[in-house]
Amino acid sequence: MPFKSLKQRRWMWANMPEMAQEWENEEKALKRKKRKKRKVKKENINPKMKKRDLVEYINSKKMVNEQRDQYDFPNLNEVTGQERRDIMRYFEMLRQSGIVNMFGAHPILNWTRDDLHRFLYGERNDPESIEREIEEEEYDNEDGENDNSISILEDKLEKINYLLDNKRHIRDILIRAALNRIENTTGNHEASNVQRVFERMAKEAWRFWVGIVSIN
Repeated sequence: MPFKSLKQRRWMWANMPEMAQEWENEEKALKRKKRKKRKVKKENINPKMKKRDLVEYINSKKMVNEQRDQYDFPNLNEVTGQERRDIMRYFEMLRQSGIVNMFGAHPILNWTRDDLHRFLYGERNDPESIEREIEEEEYDNEDGENDNSISILEDKLEKINYLLDNKRHIRDILIRAALNRIENTTGNHEASNVQRVFERMAKEAWRFWVGIVSIN
C-alpha cells in the first residue's frame, strides 16, 4: 500500500515505523517494476545506501521524535502488524466495493460471514445476483457494447468475494484482540463485556483506517 502523500508518510513513520518501512519497501519495489516495464537499463547494484535514501532515513527518524504525540489515532496494540494490515486492506476493499457508506462501515467487522451475505443479498449485491447480472449483460453483448458494464460487474464480484472469503479472518482477529485487552485490563470475560470490547475495537480500527486515508 504505497504512501499517498508526504504527510501520510510522516505520520506512518511517527506512529507505525515497522509498517512504514514495509510500505517503503513496497513502494520501491513498485518503482523498480515500472522501470523494468519501460525497459530502462539496469543500474549497477550498489550495496551502500544512497545519499538520498540516507537523508530520508535520517529525516524519518527525526519525524518519529517530533510527531509521536501529534495524532490521536488508536494503535490497536493488541493485534500484530500483519493483522493490522489485513484489517486496513479489508476496509479499503469495503470502500472500493461501494456496498456501504464508509462512515457506517465499522459494524461490518463484527458481523459473521452469514450476516454479511444476508446484507448483500438484501441489497442485490451478493455473488449470485452479480453473476446473474453478468450473464444477462453477456447474453445481449454481440457487438461488445456491454464490455465496460461486464468489466465493472466482474471487478465488483471479485471484491465481494474477497469480503466474504476474509470475513471470518477479520472477525477472529478482533475477537482475539478483545480477549487480550480484557486479559490485560479488567479481566471481565462476561459475554456482554466481551461484546462491548469487541465492538469498541472495531470502531478503533475504523478510526485508524480513516486516519490513514485522510492523511493526504
